[in-house]
Amino acid sequence: MNRTRALTAAAAGTFFVVAATSVASPWWTLHRLRAAADRHDAGGVSALVDFPALRDSVKSQLLGSIGRDAGDNPFAAIGQAFARVVADPLVDAIVSPAGVAAMVEHGKISIGKPAREAQTPDAEPPRDKPHYALHYRGWRHFAVTAEDGGSFVFRRDGLWSWKLAGIELPRG
Repeated sequence: MNRTRALTAAAAGTFFVVAATSVASPWWTLHRLRAAADRHDAGGVSALVDFPALRDSVKSQLLGSIGRDAGDNPFAAIGQAFARVVADPLVDAIVSPAGVAAMVEHGKISIGKPAREAQTPDAEPPRDKPHYALHYRGWRHFAVTAEDGGSFVFRRDGLWSWKLAGIELPRG
């Protein structure tokens, strides 16, 4: 009887530890990504990013915004065709370990490099690290929302690991 109770307690404890670490793994992934960005470690950033999926995410949002902005413009079809030709090499150049690290480090989800502000005596002191809000979007996805309203979207890659697979650009 005691042996059965001990085995049940051990199984319940093991289940609890596995569940707790699985639920906490997104916070650990975000910590690792921020640490790699702070160290300017391109390899560390690359290990946490699914670049083909991230590039597809950015391309679809850019092309979608161009389609929405076109409206009834008769030249919209020409503009969309040109955008498709230009989008591939442009996104491939922008979505890189350095680009992802810059977005994470500055807390601004945007396409392109963040502008460096000139340091003057009257300028504000450097900001603290940006704050992020983390939300599960189901078992396989979680999103990290930045201060500017954009989000990093991570996809599960095993039981405890995650990869950045998309971004959602801020509205506006």
